[in-house]
Amino acid sequence: MQQSMSRVGHCIDNGPMESIQGILKDMLKILYPNIETVAQVRKSVKETIDYYMNEYPQERFHGLTASEVREAAKATDEPVLYPIKENKRIKKYWEDIDKKKASLIASAIKEADLQ
Repeated sequence: MQQSMSRVGHCIDNGPMESIQGILKDMLKILYPNIETVAQVRKSVKETIDYYMNEYPQERFHGLTASEVREAAKATDEPVLYPIKENKRIKKYWEDIDKKKASLIASAIKEADLQ
């Protein structure tokens, strides 16, 4: 396992990883509500990932599992594209960043003009 490092100043880069961890945690709570030992944790995590990849049909994949989509993509030069639904919070985040940058640039220009 290798630690993932985000670009400096771009905390949103870690969003996809946080998302899959959240999905797995939710599934673990439902599928294995009474985990008590480290061995049970290891087994349940492995089985939950296997379930997610091989048995859990996803609406965004039109009822296919993640493994079915992956295998189909590997078998062709032009895989099917499954668009990701727009995340309005992320869009707003980047709009706010752009506004702050524009404000800082405008302030710097005004400051330079005064000198």
